[in-house]
Amino acid sequence: KCMQVKLCNEKQYNLFYDKIEGFNYEKGYEYKLKVKRTEVANPAADASKYKYELKRVISKKAVVVESFVNQKMFLSKLNGKNIETKNVYVTLDLNTNTLYGNSGCNRFNIAIEKDKKGWYHTKSGIGTLMACDEAAMKLEQEFMTALQDKKFKIKQTENKVVFENQNKETIVFSIPTTHDILSFIDGKNWKLIQLENVSMDYDKAFITFDVKNNRVNGNAGCNNFFGGFSVKEDKISFSQLGMTRMACPNEKGDVENKVVKYLNAMDLRFDVADQTLNIYQGDRLVLMFAISQ
Repeated sequence: KCMQVKLCNEKQYNLFYDKIEGFNYEKGYEYKLKVKRTEVANPAADASKYKYELKRVISKKAVVVESFVNQKMFLSKLNGKNIETKNVYVTLDLNTNTLYGNSGCNRFNIAIEKDKKGWYHTKSGIGTLMACDEAAMKLEQEFMTALQDKKFKIKQTENKVVFENQNKETIVFSIPTTHDILSFIDGKNWKLIQLENVSMDYDKAFITFDVKNNRVNGNAGCNNFFGGFSVKEDKISFSQLGMTRMACPNEKGDVENKVVKYLNAMDLRFDVADQTLNIYQGDRLVLMFAISQ
C-alpha cells in the first residue's frame, strides 16, 4: 500500500515516504520517471532532506500484482485438517524474495522465487529455536515440512489463499478482513507490552476500542486519554484525543510522550497476531499491546 521506488540502477524496490510533486500514481502501473531532486535547507526533524519534482514520465506499463503479496496470511487448513490457532502465519515479500512469519512457536524466514510459468519455489528456511508445548511443536514441524523445499501454485479466492504443490497437496491461509480484526479487538483492554521494540512492564498503559461508536480510551503511561478513531483497510488514525493533566515522573513522562506522539501520527497501520495488537508507523513496529488478563 506504500509507494516503492528504485533509484537509477538499484536492483530492489524500497519504501518511499516522500512525495513527488506533480506526479499522480495510478494503481496497477509501474512507472519510469525523470525527477529533479533538490536538497532542502534546514529540514524538519521528521522530514526528508530532499524535495522531489516530476520532470517527465518516461514510461508507464501495466503490472499484475497478486493481492496476497505483502499481506499477513494465517494458516487455516493443513493436510486436510482445520487449524484453529492464530499463531501460524506467513507474509510473502517479492521485493526480497522471502516468505517469513511464525510457525507456531518460532519465527522463520524462507527464500522463495517465482518462475516464468507462475510456480513459486521455496528453499529450506532458517528460524529461531525456542521450545514450546508438544501440540505447538508438532504443528510447527508439520507446517514447515509442508512449506520448505517445495514448488507451489498460489491461488486466491476473496480472502482465502491456497498453496498447492505438484502432488495437489494444499496449505490454506486466510487473510483477516478489517471486520474480523475490529471484532476481535473490540471491548478488550489491550495492555502496552512493547514500545519502540523495547519490551517491559509499562504499568498502567493500555488502550480500549469501542468499535460501534468509533471511540477509543486508555492510559498513555501516566494520564488517561480518550477520543475517536477510524480505520480503512489496515490503516488506522486517531482523532480529537483529549487527556487528563496529571504531573508525571520522568520515566512515565517519557513513555507517555512517545505513546501520544505515535497515536497522533498520520501514517499508522495495524494488525493482530499471536494475540497481540500491533501498531506500525510506516514499516516500523512502534506499539505492541496484549490482552490484559
